[in-house]
Amino acid sequence: MHNLSKSFALFAFLAFSSSCCFACPSVGRLPDVNCDGTARVVVVGDSVVYGVGDVRNGGKGGYVLRIAQKFPTATFDNRGTPGEEVRRVLGIIQDSFNGVGDTTFASSLTNADIIILDIGRNDWWKFRPAIVTWRNLKRLRELIQTEVNSVSGHKPLVVTAQLMGANRTGQGAWILELNKYIAANSKSLTPGDLRFNSVSKKLLIDRVHPSSLGYDAIAKILYTYLTETLLKHISIFRQDSDHDGLYDEYETERFGTSPSNPDTDGDGIRDGKDGTPA
Repeated sequence: MHNLSKSFALFAFLAFSSSCCFACPSVGRLPDVNCDGTARVVVVGDSVVYGVGDVRNGGKGGYVLRIAQKFPTATFDNRGTPGEEVRRVLGIIQDSFNGVGDTTFASSLTNADIIILDIGRNDWWKFRPAIVTWRNLKRLRELIQTEVNSVSGHKPLVVTAQLMGANRTGQGAWILELNKYIAANSKSLTPGDLRFNSVSKKLLIDRVHPSSLGYDAIAKILYTYLTETLLKHISIFRQDSDHDGLYDEYETERFGTSPSNPDTDGDGIRDGKDGTPA
């Protein structure tokens, strides 16, 4: 029974991988979660996302700039603001979807396939318990998915990153506790297994910001996550029951195909390779 389960898992993985080159689920090695033919990743965060300390690039860019260079056919939107904290981002994003303030924020989130939340470390300065920040991170993820769904009819996959540690004693312990909450609540539908906390604190240029080498290390972790770990979550978040290269969620309404028949029009070509068959 154990070997049978392993064989089935291998078959599912190979079927998923073989379908990755067509209409969806991937574009240029990145999952096309909303099946629109493009791959967009938005990273929401603070000064670490912005790239403070990245002297190689003038103190900005950081790991988002590096990962974007690895995926030239994809779009990466760096939404890092120095000093940002979770509760304030909640308000900014809600305002944006209400047409107030920076409305490009809402537009970027709506068009995103993957949204990464790398934020929370500044909440320590507000004397908030780590559990409160975790709850606000959960609210932030739910807000984004609800608002995007109301506009586009689909939910993006939101990944909550485990934060890189800090060399400030109190803040370091606080981040460690927050990361435990993030990890404990990680599931394929609500991933929290992007482990930026595995980067050595020796690569910090000060008490919280990575050096350029530190940003290199973070980008390496993110690259592996996007090309390996994330695919396992996507296969659950977006089902492709007939392994035709099109997600069930979009087959009937968008493509006019059957989610249970890999060759709806019977022409010998899988629906995903057909593109958008009549």
